[in-house]
Amino acid sequence: MTTHHPNAEQASSQSTESHYPSPSPSPTLMDEKETRFPARFFLLLSAVLAICGVLSFFLDHSVSGHLATPPHEFLFIGGDLKKLVALSEVFGHGTGVILVILAVFALDLANRWKVGILLGTAFGAGMMANVAKFLGIARYRPHAFDFSLPIQDSFYQWFPFLSWLSQDELRQSALQSFPSGHSATAAGLCVGLCFMYPHARWYFLLLTALACFQRVVFRMHFPSDVFLGAALGMATATILLSYGRLPEMVSWVESKIRKTGATKQP
Repeated sequence: MTTHHPNAEQASSQSTESHYPSPSPSPTLMDEKETRFPARFFLLLSAVLAICGVLSFFLDHSVSGHLATPPHEFLFIGGDLKKLVALSEVFGHGTGVILVILAVFALDLANRWKVGILLGTAFGAGMMANVAKFLGIARYRPHAFDFSLPIQDSFYQWFPFLSWLSQDELRQSALQSFPSGHSATAAGLCVGLCFMYPHARWYFLLLTALACFQRVVFRMHFPSDVFLGAALGMATATILLSYGRLPEMVSWVESKIRKTGATKQP
């Protein structure tokens, strides 16, 4: 009569399970950023957006002119779809960006101190768009433009910084259409989120597209403003991550924070 030890089956099952590889730990964010972050993809996409922006100058009058007539939005947008488009603005708005970054800080404990990447890409891109507004050309927003005029009359003045202090109208929002700061900020935030969470790239690109679409539908920007703003923001964020020193700076700040926290522990 053969006697089985009570732990024999457990030991056998453990030995069988040992043949299966255990899940490997996730790679370090900064150590593998070159392989995980497709910088060429975003630079190519920003170039495509810039080309679309130049070509869309020929569509600005027809698209935004159609939106200028009541009910001031595409006829097929209504109900929950309209609310979705309207709420998409928060992805490119400063307050909304802060809320997204705080959510990452609260939920992703392993990478919470890397939210500096999101701050740098989103607000760096938005700042570049504001610099372009200040140094480039003042343009009427669609809701303030007379569409009985040709579209070239939507451009008010080159190099507005030369008359910024002497002309009050230049400091008004109605003449700050080109390029779109919201679109640039949304594109910069998208690139930063794709850097940290590349598996959800499609979702961040979708949110960026909705935020850009909102700016056109609600007559805050012409299509060319949105395309070129998104191109500028995406290129700025990609350069900051791949050719600048933003990730290294964030890693240095994180190491200081963790070192300080370790020294305070008893």
